[in-house]
Amino acid sequence: MAESGADDGSRSSDDVYRRAALFASGLLALHESPRLHELLAELADALTVPIAGICVLGHGHCWLPVAHGLASAPIAERDTFAVQVVETLTPIAFADLTTEPQHADGLLTRAPLNFRAYAAAPLRGVGGTAIGTVIAADTKPRPDFPARAIPALEDVAVRIMEEAGAPHHMRRIGRMALDGLEDLIRQATRDGDDALVSAIDKVMRDVLPRTGLRGV
Repeated sequence: MAESGADDGSRSSDDVYRRAALFASGLLALHESPRLHELLAELADALTVPIAGICVLGHGHCWLPVAHGLASAPIAERDTFAVQVVETLTPIAFADLTTEPQHADGLLTRAPLNFRAYAAAPLRGVGGTAIGTVIAADTKPRPDFPARAIPALEDVAVRIMEEAGAPHHMRRIGRMALDGLEDLIRQATRDGDDALVSAIDKVMRDVLPRTGLRGV
């Protein structure tokens, strides 16, 4: 699934820093990871649902670099729960979205998605910064879903981030991660946001030893 090509320059400092944390996580380069697909398949099996996925935010959209049982184009942030989960760092779960007045006729409940039961938990990157969510969903109502889904999602979220940050993976994709961080630093410099420049530079210095590269 391709990411939107919009310019981060229109986004807030928090959004840009979250983008830096996403580059530093290594998650963006794991769309073909057998281990992540395995983790999502295990999550779907554990919750007996057809759909599980990793959702990240970028350029006003939510997109799925890794998914199980779902092929979807990027969705506008306003049509998802991802921003709410990322900003509050709080999992959510619904037994049936169609019984929720605010969500009954939302994009997620309509074709082709047709979600009914739905849950999401935050994925945490550098310094605990939320960089996206891990989700699980069913096309049927599930009265048991809120109680069952959140613990399972929180557990697999930790395992996903451990896999993304594994040394062998960071050494393989280190140059890409550092290039992305350097681009964000250049943008923040052009914008005159010194605090953001310093924050992203710290992220880059923290990531550098894990990449096996000598310098930038």
